[in-house]
Amino acid sequence: MKRQSTGPSLRSLTAAAACAGVLLAVAGCGSGGSGSSGLGSASGGSDEKRTIVFMAPNTTPTRYIQQDGPAFEAAVKALDPNVTVKFVNANGDSNTQLSQANAAIASGAKALVVVAADPNLSAGLLQAAQQANVPVIGYENPPIKGTLYAQVVFDPRKVGKQQADYFAQQVTSGKLGATPVKVARQYGNKGDVYTTEMLAGQNEVIDPLIKSGDITVVCEDYIKDWAPDNATKATEQCLTKTQNKVDAFFGFYDGITAGMIAALTAKDLTIPVYGGQNPELTGLQYMLTGQQQDDVLKAFKVEAEAAAKIALAAINGEKPPADLVKDTIDNGAMQVPTAKLDATLIHLEEGKDPGDAVQQAVDLGMFTWQQICTGPAASTPTCKAKL
Repeated sequence: MKRQSTGPSLRSLTAAAACAGVLLAVAGCGSGGSGSSGLGSASGGSDEKRTIVFMAPNTTPTRYIQQDGPAFEAAVKALDPNVTVKFVNANGDSNTQLSQANAAIASGAKALVVVAADPNLSAGLLQAAQQANVPVIGYENPPIKGTLYAQVVFDPRKVGKQQADYFAQQVTSGKLGATPVKVARQYGNKGDVYTTEMLAGQNEVIDPLIKSGDITVVCEDYIKDWAPDNATKATEQCLTKTQNKVDAFFGFYDGITAGMIAALTAKDLTIPVYGGQNPELTGLQYMLTGQQQDDVLKAFKVEAEAAAKIALAAINGEKPPADLVKDTIDNGAMQVPTAKLDATLIHLEEGKDPGDAVQQAVDLGMFTWQQICTGPAASTPTCKAKL
């Protein structure tokens, strides 16, 4: 991911804990940075220096710092040389994110690309931007209950259905034992558009299995902020409630599955974990160790490039690109023009090297084998063969 650049870089986001609320540029906290970006202009070019602010929610998931941010900056750079990209990181705090938005607006930002720290608490940010006539582009976990120019997401309903289709195959094939299969479910942050849509996709498949008696849901929890430690706590509580009588855990995201696995490992329990998506290193590593059964891969670069095109259309006073923005999603205040992207499910197969599945993530440029083959995966046969 290293690039030579004279403009602001996402590397400074790694120091976000010391810089929350401050616009970040390549030289570090608060530096102005000229941050030019690109080769040509979506509107024929202009000498005016304009700024788009990419607003990350936290250091977890790591993707927004390590993958999406650099890819977004590179995509803007490839489209318009006179647009600066700056970055902020809310460190999981909606009040911080609101302060950052106000600071960006006051500094003359022409657009905000926002991954909400907590969508349920994001209405104030959208109101501030609307009052200042600054367009907001929602990104993956977008703000809700206010006006957005457009948003881009990996189609959450399809992602949920992909997870559930594979999980249902394990249930109906008998791999998880006799029915009813006792399942513990964990969802994302309650009220998030992504959680609502993704759960609807899962339930298209899971609800009929519940009604038929093939599945019994023994625990279900919404995981605040999608945080792994909250998933661990929910898993511990479920195991206590059921006296460890759970046939499978079915999650929503790699951070949540990592939290499940942490609780199971602490109790020395071997219970299969499903429902990975939005890949983290841990999810791919746990696939190599056999502790996580599946993952839904998202080509972060594709999403970042789509967001760059949408953001440039916004600051140029144009309509959202019709070739990308073909759908709408209700965010509680409006039908938001939405670019929905497709994702790919990978899963373990009995008798096959788990590295065959994980290789697809490497092929998409999400992580390298050098990155994956650390931590719990370092001593796996796959990593010994790869490195």
